[in-house]
Amino acid sequence: MATVTAGFQILPNGKDMHTAGIIPEVLNLVKESGLEFHIGPMETVIEGELDEVFEVIKEAQFIGGASECITNIKVHYKPSGVAIEDKMY
Repeated sequence: MATVTAGFQILPNGKDMHTAGIIPEVLNLVKESGLEFHIGPMETVIEGELDEVFEVIKEAQFIGGASECITNIKVHYKPSGVAIEDKMY
């Protein structure tokens, strides 16, 4: 399968949870994944095979101990593949 890019944002949905508490942990997970990534002010974008990308996002949802979370995901796919570098500037 071709390489995809996916932008994602995880929002803990609990009164006692704040994004500042989980953001560093999610970013460490992304960095340790070995996938290409770009950290933006509103979302993180990762690049890889679709299964690899979704596995990282799935793991990220369980970080920080939130009782529930809302995850926004945008995936860019095309048969020839798409890279983060293609989308920058």
